[in-house]
Amino acid sequence: MADRETDLMLQVKTGDAAAFEELYGLYRRPLANFLYRLCWNRQLVDDLMQDVFLRLWRAAPNYEPSAKVSTYVFRIAHNLWINEGMKRREQAVESIDRAGRSDPSEGLERGEVQAAVKKAIEELPEGERECLVLSEYNGLKYAEISEILGVPVGTVKSRIWSAVQRLREKLKGLRA
Repeated sequence: MADRETDLMLQVKTGDAAAFEELYGLYRRPLANFLYRLCWNRQLVDDLMQDVFLRLWRAAPNYEPSAKVSTYVFRIAHNLWINEGMKRREQAVESIDRAGRSDPSEGLERGEVQAAVKKAIEELPEGERECLVLSEYNGLKYAEISEILGVPVGTVKSRIWSAVQRLREKLKGLRA
């Protein structure tokens, strides 16, 4: 698949809109999943997704196949996420607050657990949260996360370990 993705990206580099649509189809869900677990706000995810793919299209003429396309795409998303700053954090907190009280169909207990997990993940330090989401929710390997975030593999490992320890501590009062 990686070779196909590289071929598609090279086609996008030449302005091929059909290849871009195919890449969009391949990365729409994984990227949305990644971004959603960083901000818990579907509207913000929609906005960020548009920006990621717009940046991908604009950056395509400069693309060189030195890394996996997934690394390239997630790196764009990561950089955009970092650039969003405090605005996205405020929106995320509002979204978490709404999520904890707005889904009666799932039952109060389940809604409370989901809200607690979302809040605990949101409260993780930025680097730990990104590493955890890329690993656990997007299934990326440590080396890929290292490339996306521009940190050593050992840093990725320690951030994930630390994130898991923090989550265990924050969520220890919840039933499994």
